[in-house]
Amino acid sequence: MDLKNNFWKDYPELEKELVQVQQLMKSHVTIKNSDVKSAIFDIFDAGGKMLRPAYLLLFSGFTDLSENERLALAASVEMMHTATLVHDDDVIDHADTRRGVATLSAKYGPEIAVYAGDYLFIAVFRLMSEHSLELSNLTKNIGSIERLLGGELGQLNHHFNLQQTLDDYIENISGKTGELFALSASVAPLISKNNTLTKRAYKIGMNIGISFQIMDDYLDYASTAQTLGKPVLEDIKQGIYSAPVLFALQENNALVSELIKNEKFDEVYDFIKTSDALEKTKALAKSYTLSALNLIDKLPKGKNRELIAEITRKLLERTL
Repeated sequence: MDLKNNFWKDYPELEKELVQVQQLMKSHVTIKNSDVKSAIFDIFDAGGKMLRPAYLLLFSGFTDLSENERLALAASVEMMHTATLVHDDDVIDHADTRRGVATLSAKYGPEIAVYAGDYLFIAVFRLMSEHSLELSNLTKNIGSIERLLGGELGQLNHHFNLQQTLDDYIENISGKTGELFALSASVAPLISKNNTLTKRAYKIGMNIGISFQIMDDYLDYASTAQTLGKPVLEDIKQGIYSAPVLFALQENNALVSELIKNEKFDEVYDFIKTSDALEKTKALAKSYTLSALNLIDKLPKGKNRELIAEITRKLLERTL
């Protein structure tokens, strides 16, 4: 089995572990319904970056966890991410494509997509319990899910809200995306009862996650649908105003607001491309990356710290 995403080709040792993570994930999908099982395997094989399990594996290198525990935690985090992705993109956002292929909802129908997401949440807790990971770690996951949901609800509350601020946006993506990156970085130190490392890792993961989401939103306007593997302008049509739109509103609120109200989304897109909105969005992402890198410098010296820093810098320059 190989990873379909080429992001890890320069990191063969980590890539090998991520293949093991993917195998472990698949081995814990034992549901009898063939459609749900096929849907879950489809998304596992869709070529995701597997960033969250990668960060978990790297941060767990600072702990005394066993190989089996590290892989189980990494698989559980990626399954949790996949479950939220299915519910958010496939069902709530009604997306038709992701990574250049049909979403589960488009291919199998929304009912199967919901069941697939629900089942993955169950698989997360079963996997952790099978590897004797303590209840306190399960409750940590529950807290992360709660904060993630809070981010999603915050975004929902701001649908079609032209008065939304950048602070509102950061708060929403901190829950929606930042929380799982923070969990991925901090859960292994938490289990190892290293409080100082846990707090530092959590802050690093949060900053990486926020930067990652800002770059995702940047690429929605800086790239083409063919490059992204999903339609552009989908968020703004659904009333989701990300950083590029908010910066455009700051630059010319009257014009951009009027264009959005009249559903002239192509003109909003053109304004964003020709204004300073994208440059400011990239700068915002860079500021969170730099915050993460400053904290990464305080991690224990060695190969893992170097890899964490290198991958974090690489994410800021990605094109998809």
